[in-house]
Amino acid sequence: MKRKLLFIAMAICAMTAYGQVTVWNVGNDATRFPVSPGIGAGPGKSVYVDGLGIHTGLATNVNMGQVEANAKNFTSPTTSTDYTFINRFKFNGGGYSGSSDADAEPTEMKPTQRYLTINVSGNSTLYFIGVTGSSGSSRKMFVTDGTNLVGKVDFPAGSTLNEGTVQYTGGATTLYIYCNAAINLYYISATNVVVSSTQSINANKTIISERYFDILGCEMPDSSQGGLVIRKVTYDDGTSASFKTYIRRNR
Repeated sequence: MKRKLLFIAMAICAMTAYGQVTVWNVGNDATRFPVSPGIGAGPGKSVYVDGLGIHTGLATNVNMGQVEANAKNFTSPTTSTDYTFINRFKFNGGGYSGSSDADAEPTEMKPTQRYLTINVSGNSTLYFIGVTGSSGSSRKMFVTDGTNLVGKVDFPAGSTLNEGTVQYTGGATTLYIYCNAAINLYYISATNVVVSSTQSINANKTIISERYFDILGCEMPDSSQGGLVIRKVTYDDGTSASFKTYIRRNR
């Protein structure tokens, strides 16, 4: 029992960093988002950058999260803020099998490939600047809580950058961000983001296994039960870390 309680205490202490507004300037932050061919070959590869999870899911090629040079300027029509970008961040495909740019809503509320995750402590406003991955067709980006569609952002055909906002209202959860077809992002922000120490320190490591424990320290077969759980991850360099997370229960 002592070992279980110690494990829980260490896991909870790992979840310490909270912020009102968190920004991932994927189009102009060469330190956190350097030019690269992607996060690496999947399936099951995940990389975290200060709370932003980048996941291959079932995709087996290397180009999810590709960052490449692409200079653009953008002035927000809602805030008049000027942005300058030197790169673009690419999904390079849709977030679920059979996805199509004709999908007005996702056919899967929990993505299976090429997606982002953000953990939030409650109500959150998400803001995006991006463009369709093909100038000849419009694309949609979806935000879900794994069960329900929270909102979506339309990126019309063309090469001009556009912005969009999605409002999440509810308790602590993981938000999933994915597309019906390839979209390129330049800027992401969210409020009330929960960032664990493992999601910062282990930004360039690959998760090779995950185990889940309830709050009493007993191992769970998987995370489908939902609620407050302790997630223990093992990385490709042999290190491991544990942290507390909230998983919305399936309804």
